[in-house]
Amino acid sequence: MKTEQPSIGKVPTGNSPGLGKSVEKVLDFLMNFIETAGAVLLAVMTLIIIWQIFARFRIINIISPWTEEVAMILLVWFGLTGAAIGIRKHLHIGVEFVTTLFPESTQKIMMIFVDILLACFSVFLLVKGAELAWALKDTDTPATVISRGLVIYSAAPVAALLMLIYSVELIVKQIAVLRGKRE
Repeated sequence: MKTEQPSIGKVPTGNSPGLGKSVEKVLDFLMNFIETAGAVLLAVMTLIIIWQIFARFRIINIISPWTEEVAMILLVWFGLTGAAIGIRKHLHIGVEFVTTLFPESTQKIMMIFVDILLACFSVFLLVKGAELAWALKDTDTPATVISRGLVIYSAAPVAALLMLIYSVELIVKQIAVLRGKRE
């Protein structure tokens, strides 16, 4: 027999109230693009690491000093954009043990509060990440000689912008659901 799971982390998808169809389509396209880019980043990173293993153990006689840096750059972008996807899919860490003690309407309000906190953190990360990326724009990496600020540290403000967009989307959807139940 199947037990019913609490609906704490469930956010309406598809033609949900609160967002226009065109906005929803743009956000869906953006998420699909990020997921595809993430898959490509992961695949390229895996190939680079395999190449690095072969080069390091002298299986092939080619020295590749750039592989570690490029793999690290891809990992940073993969991880931070993946965090944005996690916010859109409402997969971030939550304290369900506590929230399930409350009625469903209170749980929804708590989720809105959590999403507001995520939006605030995203704004902070966007501002401070942009400041850091700009401050380090003239600093180059040793092996690949590319700008740390523009290539590596710019991942933080880009991901923060995505997180902010998705947090606002979740807030609007949750508020629309609450309004729909009251009417």
